[in-house]
Amino acid sequence: MCGAVLFFLYSYTRPQVFVATSTILPAEHEGMGGMLAVLANANASSALDLIKGDAAASPTLELFKAVVESRSIAEDVATDSAIRTYFLRRDTSGKAIVNALQSGISSEALRTGMLTVTVFLPAQRFASSIQIDSAKVMSAYIANRFVAALDRFNRDRLMTTARNTRIFVEQEYNAKLIDLDSAYGRLQQFQEGHQAISLPEQLAATVTAAGKLTAEMQQEEMQLQVEERELGPNSPRIKTLQAGIEAAKEQLDKYDNGGADGHSAGEYVVALKNAPALSRQLAASLREVKVLEQVTGYLRQQLEQEKVSEQRDLPSLQVLDGAIPPTGNASPKRLVYLIIGLIAGLFLSLIVTYYKRFVRDVREHPDLHYRFINVMSALKRGSHGAKV
Repeated sequence: MCGAVLFFLYSYTRPQVFVATSTILPAEHEGMGGMLAVLANANASSALDLIKGDAAASPTLELFKAVVESRSIAEDVATDSAIRTYFLRRDTSGKAIVNALQSGISSEALRTGMLTVTVFLPAQRFASSIQIDSAKVMSAYIANRFVAALDRFNRDRLMTTARNTRIFVEQEYNAKLIDLDSAYGRLQQFQEGHQAISLPEQLAATVTAAGKLTAEMQQEEMQLQVEERELGPNSPRIKTLQAGIEAAKEQLDKYDNGGADGHSAGEYVVALKNAPALSRQLAASLREVKVLEQVTGYLRQQLEQEKVSEQRDLPSLQVLDGAIPPTGNASPKRLVYLIIGLIAGLFLSLIVTYYKRFVRDVREHPDLHYRFINVMSALKRGSHGAKV
């Protein structure tokens, strides 16, 4: 009983720890346009895959987890005036505040596609009721501040990605415009020099189909360049684009060397290598113009969409459940201390009782414990000899 009382009293010397948790979900960027939309929707689909029971971890949730537990976010949260005031009351330096925040934050990526952000905040030893209430409120406040810092970081990251994508598309668009003007000039010069205005109908069908396929392939190549900067090399999206590009190259080779099936377009496709030299040169010029026209139109549309995406205040995450002040402490659990004290006291009392009973039995019946008595006597003689 004394052990239970001692452990129970000891629990009052331990600082109380309060826990507050916020639950968030990566935002689905619906309505976004341009190349950035694929990146955002890829992140959203990762969370949806988890909701469907996919065992693979969500890259977005893993990124959120790494960011919210980083020292940079802890330093950001430590600049909050209310948080600094709370910790400075305990004579804590700025570096110690950051360390305390980083050590007290924990996050977990759930299979449901959500992320929990949990803060563990200890109160002072022998804290008053006012200090305990303050610690409860502050634990929830800090958890929500971590979520806000994560949202701000991710918004900046998305805006930077949108700006870089817009710059890339703009540069490609301006370069393709120059190439298109040059292609128009070469085509006009060739037609005037050779009095070649048009191609035979069957060869024109081949040029149109090959030009369309080439334009689509170049669009996928530009999309791949954008996504390789954001997604990992093992991303399913990147693998899909690479497979599509390889398939387009194989099909283009058939247009050049024969074997392409043009029945889907309702036309018989002639291999470009079988065309007369003059027609083949005209076909190459027309094909270049058609490709550049389609690619330039695509880039113009993408550029307008990326400008909108860059200026849009993109949602970063959705707060499903904001942190609220806990009603009780997470530790120490005084009932647990009481149970441990009872068990420890009972165990110790059994040992003491057994020891006393054994000593009494040795004194009353030395003939039954002569071996034990001889060993103890030898140990005593040895200790005396060592002292001499």
